[in-house]
Amino acid sequence: MEQKAIKTAIIGVGRWGKNVARELGSASELVYFASKESDTAVAGAKRASVEEICADSSIEAVAIATPITTHAEIVRKVLEAGKHVLCEKPLAETSVQARELVERAEKDNLVLATGYVFVYHPAYHELKLRVQGKAIKRVECVWRKYGTFTESIEMNLLTHHLSLAYDMLGLPKAAALVYREGSEAAGDRIEARLSYPSCEFTSEIDRLSQEKTHTVKVTLEDGEIFIWDGPRLYRGEEILLDSADTPLRREIEAFFDAIRGGPIPATGGDFGVHVLEIHEMLK
Repeated sequence: MEQKAIKTAIIGVGRWGKNVARELGSASELVYFASKESDTAVAGAKRASVEEICADSSIEAVAIATPITTHAEIVRKVLEAGKHVLCEKPLAETSVQARELVERAEKDNLVLATGYVFVYHPAYHELKLRVQGKAIKRVECVWRKYGTFTESIEMNLLTHHLSLAYDMLGLPKAAALVYREGSEAAGDRIEARLSYPSCEFTSEIDRLSQEKTHTVKVTLEDGEIFIWDGPRLYRGEEILLDSADTPLRREIEAFFDAIRGGPIPATGGDFGVHVLEIHEMLK
């Protein structure tokens, strides 16, 4: 028997929000969108305000892809309206704000998830399976790109690497910014280091680069090396996986699965809290 489509809405349809809207529309009945841009349109959906979306009892779930400073307030409003929420990373500006949102969702038995899309990448999923139960000595993340300047490099880009660190290794015993260059508010180049009892995790990001690369190198205690490079996962020079699957689609599927009674998404509310705790360790 075919499952009834979940009625949804999206708040925020900017550069990334357009991608979320597309995948949301494929996986659900996307009824409304809210956007400050007057020329924005979403196929098949009607423009509405946040208040109108919250007031419509037929809407079960809402995706939020607004500026980071607005996340906590909008998530709170949507949860108070009794709707499940998928909020783009990070869940809030502080771990205290995020914890309050998690408690609100739990109180009303609502699904709350954070959009850390890297965690849903098929190459990362395969990497986790390959290193499961093995001793990791070092993880090195390097990201070079040009763009994504609207918010701080920590909350916009570094947070993705911190989500991988938490998912693979848990909370570190110590964390530090090794290097940061650029404006005080935004930053353009950054290097961070997280220390674990038997492993070191490093992140190096340059958003002024003419290159466009993203790699994660995992070195095990026995010397085995895995490299996640774009859609591919390597062991040494051997290609283990080359996948064209869309991690955003997998993320949204996990969100809807949880709404239908399945397991909590890998990046559920608590996950978003813990990533913010690592951010606060860096300060």
